[in-house]
Amino acid sequence: MHDHAPRSAPEQSAPEQSVPEKRSLENPAPEQSAPEHPGTEHQRVTFFELAAPVRGRVIASGVLAAFGAVSGIIPVLFAMRLSALLFAMRLSALLLAGGGFANAATAAGTATVTATVTATAAGTATGTATAAVSTSEVVWLVALLIVSVAAAQALTMIGYGLSHTADARLSEHLRQRQITQSLRLPLDWFSREGSGRVKKVVQDDVTKVHQLIAHVVPDTVNGVVRPLASLALLFVLDWRIGLIALIPLGLAMASMPLMMKDLSQRYEWYNEALAELNAAMVEFVRGIAPIKIFEASNRGPQRFQTSAVAHHDRYREWMEQTVYGSALIMVFTSPAFAIATAALGTGALVLFAGLSPVLLLPSVLLAANIAGPLYMLAQMRQFMREASGSAQNIADFFSLPAAPVGDPELAMQGVRTEIEGVSFTYPDGPTALREVTETLAPGTVTALVGPSGSGKSTLATLVPRLIDPDSGSIRLGGADSARLTAEALYRNVAFVFQQPYLLRMSVRDNIRIARPDSSDEAVEAAARVAQIHERITRLPEGYDTVVGEGARLSGGEKQRLSIARAVLTDAPLLVLDEATAFADPDSEAEIQRALASLTRGRTLLVVAHRLHTITGADQILVLDGGRVVERGTHEGLIAHGGLYERMWNAYEEGRRYGVRAGAAIEHDQGALIAPVIAPEGVQNA
Repeated sequence: MHDHAPRSAPEQSAPEQSVPEKRSLENPAPEQSAPEHPGTEHQRVTFFELAAPVRGRVIASGVLAAFGAVSGIIPVLFAMRLSALLFAMRLSALLLAGGGFANAATAAGTATVTATVTATAAGTATGTATAAVSTSEVVWLVALLIVSVAAAQALTMIGYGLSHTADARLSEHLRQRQITQSLRLPLDWFSREGSGRVKKVVQDDVTKVHQLIAHVVPDTVNGVVRPLASLALLFVLDWRIGLIALIPLGLAMASMPLMMKDLSQRYEWYNEALAELNAAMVEFVRGIAPIKIFEASNRGPQRFQTSAVAHHDRYREWMEQTVYGSALIMVFTSPAFAIATAALGTGALVLFAGLSPVLLLPSVLLAANIAGPLYMLAQMRQFMREASGSAQNIADFFSLPAAPVGDPELAMQGVRTEIEGVSFTYPDGPTALREVTETLAPGTVTALVGPSGSGKSTLATLVPRLIDPDSGSIRLGGADSARLTAEALYRNVAFVFQQPYLLRMSVRDNIRIARPDSSDEAVEAAARVAQIHERITRLPEGYDTVVGEGARLSGGEKQRLSIARAVLTDAPLLVLDEATAFADPDSEAEIQRALASLTRGRTLLVVAHRLHTITGADQILVLDGGRVVERGTHEGLIAHGGLYERMWNAYEEGRRYGVRAGAAIEHDQGALIAPVIAPEGVQNA
C-alpha cells in the first residue's frame, strides 16, 4: 500500500462539476459539427437530401396535387353549361305557354344571346335558343359536375395522404437514426449542449420537418397550379374578367414587402431567443424546488424571466414591423375581397359593356383561386425557412463524431486499474485533474475524498470512461480503456450514480436494462440482494408495474433499484458516486445493506462525502486542486495530520452539532460501513 505522505502544496481548483462536460470517446474531430457551435464548417443540407428515404412519395404527392388543382377547374365549365341549359329550358317553357309577342320576342332575343354565349363558353357549335334542349343532358351535366368535384377532391386527398404517409415514415426513420446516434455520441455532448437544446434537435426539429415533407410540396404545387389554371380559363373566356381577377393579386403583392421586411434577420434573432428560452425552461422546471424557496429574493427564476422577456421582445418587434403588411395581405387575399371585386367588376361589364351574364358565374367562382393562395405561399416560405433550419440541425446532429467502436479482439485480463498521468480540463472551464497516477489493486476498496471541486467525481467518471482524459491513460486489466469496446468495458465495470434515474418502463425492465436477456429469476435475485424485492412485491403489479404510473418510489427505493441493476450486471469493478448522499436514515440503512452484498468480492472505487462510510477502505485518496495530496488508510491519515484529518474533525463536529437523535441513528448505521465498504477477506488483511 502507498504511504500517505503529502505531496506538494495543492493548487486551488475550480468548483467540481457533477456532470462531466468534456470530449470523450471521440474520433478525431471532423469538419462538421452541431449548429450550436459557431465557427465550424459544414455543408448545407437540401430538402431532397433529407427526404431521400421518401422522395418518391413526396414527388408523387406533388403530381397528384397538380392534377387535383387542374381538375378543380373542370366543374366550373360544367356549371356554366348547366346554367345556360337551364336558362334555355326556362325560355322554351315560356314560349310554349304563349306568353305573347312581346314576351316571346324578348325571350327569343334573350335565348339567342344565351345560346350564343353558351356555345362559345362550353366550346360547342354555335346554335340558337330554338335548338331542342334535352332533359337528359341536364342530368348528365349534373352527374358530371358531381363526379368532377369528387375526382378533384380525391386526387388532392390522395396526394396529401401520400405526403403525410411519407412524413410519418421519415419521422420514424429520423427518430430511429437519432436513437442510434444518441447511443453512439459521447456522454459529455449531452451535458455540454444542455437539455433544452438537445430537446430542440431531437424533438422540435423533427416536428418542424413535418412541414417540409407533409405540406411544402403539395401545398406549393396546389398554390401555384390552381391560380394559374383559373387565370388561364378566365382569360380564355374573356380577357377583361381575367384582368379583374388580377386586381386582388396585384394589391396583395404590393403589400408583400411590408410583411417580409428584414425577415431573415428577424427570424434568426427569434430562433436564437427561442432556443435560449427552451434551455431556460428546462432549467426552471428541474430547479423548481430551490426556485420556490428563493422566490422572495427573485434570484431563482431570473434566467427564465430574462429569456422569456427576450423571446417576447423579439416576437413583439417582429410583429410590430410586419402587422400592417400581414393585415393588408390577409384582406386582399381573402375570398370575400376576391368575390366582391369579381362581382362588382364583372357586373359592371355585364351592365355597361354587353358582357354575357353567364360569365359572371366563372368570374365569381374562380376569383378566390387567384390571390387566395398567395398568403399561404408566403406562410409556406416561412415554414420552409424554419423547416430547412431544422433539417440542417438534424443533419448536423447526425454528423457529430461518434465514439470509436474499439478493438473487439482486445480483452481485459483481470480488473487491476492503473491511472497513469491523467489530466483533464473542462471546455472553457477549470482544470479538474493534474497528472494523477494511482493504482486500484483487485479486490480492494479505494475511496476518493476532498473538498468540493477537488476532482473526485471527475476521476471517478474517468474509470468507466464516461469521459476521456486530455492526457495520460487508464488501463483496465492491462488494456487501454480507450481501445476497449463498450461491450467489453461495461461487462467488467458498473457505475452506481449519485442520483438514480429510472426509465418509464416496468420495474423488471428497469433492473435488467443492462442485460435484457436476463431471466425473471435472475432479476428477482438481484432485487433481493439490493434489499428492494419486498417493496416491489407490494406494488400494484409487482415487477410488471410501470415506473411513474403504478410505481411511486422514494429516492432511497430508486437507488436500491439502481443497485439491483449493478448486481445483475455482475461486474468485477464497481464505481460508486456517493450512493447514499440523498438518502434518509432508514433508506440509507437499506442501501448500505444492499451495498454490502454488492461490493463483496469486487474492486471498488467510491466517491465519499460522508466520511464515516469509508473508514474501512483499503486506500483513501485525498484530492485537492486536481491532485492527490494524501493517501493511506483512515487511521494512518488521522495519525499523520493534514487535510484529511482536518476534514474528519470538521465532519465529526458537524455530526455532533446536528440533532442528537439523528446523530445517534447515523452513528449506529456507521457500524454497517465496515462490511459495506470492504469486501470479505480484505478488511482484516
